[in-house]
Amino acid sequence: MPDIAGQEPPEYFSVGFVAKHCGVSNTTVLRWIDSGRLPAFRLPGGHYRVERHAFSSFLTRHTMADDIKPF
Repeated sequence: MPDIAGQEPPEYFSVGFVAKHCGVSNTTVLRWIDSGRLPAFRLPGGHYRVERHAFSSFLTRHTMADDIKPF
């Protein structure tokens, strides 16, 4: 579903995006990934990406969904 600018939203989110939307630091998001609470995959350059569905499920499981603006 396109957003108001007519572009499809991204399927994968960066650690910075997740941190900003959850109101936490990048380090906290990396801890969530390392502990297995937030599924993510690592790019060849070492950066992580979180799939849209995994992030949405994480927000719901941790009752953050109401606190986050839709993306």
